[in-house]
Parts: sequence; C-alpha cells; structure tokens
Amino acid sequence: MAFTKIGNILPASLEKSGVAPKLAKARVLAVFEERARAILPEALAHAFKTLKIEQGTLTVACRSSSAAYALKGGEAELLEALAGTGVERIRFLLAPWR
Repeated sequence: MAFTKIGNILPASLEKSGVAPKLAKARVLAVFEERARAILPEALAHAFKTLKIEQGTLTVACRSSSAAYALKGGEAELLEALAGTGVERIRFLLAPWR
C-alpha cells in the first residue's frame, strides 16, 4: 500500500470543500495585521480592525485619527507586503468601536 503525502492532497481538498478562499482571506488579514502592528507605535498597535476585502479593496477601521494617519503613512509598505494577494487598495475609516 502506497501512502500519499498530505501536502499533495490538502490543496485539492480545501479547494473542493470551498474552504480555500476563506483560508486565503485569513492569510491576507494576518499579513496585514502583522505589518500594521510593526508600523504603529506600541500604544496604537491594537487601534485598528480589518473589516473586509471586497473588489481588491481592504477596508480597515481605525479607532483614532492618529492610528489612521500612521497606517496611511505606511500604506506603500503595507501594499508591498500584500502584493500578489489581490489587494490593490486599502481604505482607512475612522470608526471607533467599543
């Protein structure tokens, strides 16, 4: 009996089950959050929330104008980190949440 490596089976299984697009979106959000936290000062590291990816635009809610300003300043770096993911633009909203 021959065994097949899980790495050979998993991609097709994820695609077939419909989980692949959700997994790809989760990876994009994780990359964005990691890079954004590296750009922001420590006090603002959790002052944003990713909302959605739609038609090539990643929408991000910022708790304060200073967080939005800092992220907007690092937008080129963030887009570079997201190259090849389908994200072409980042939209920053000033939208405080509780």
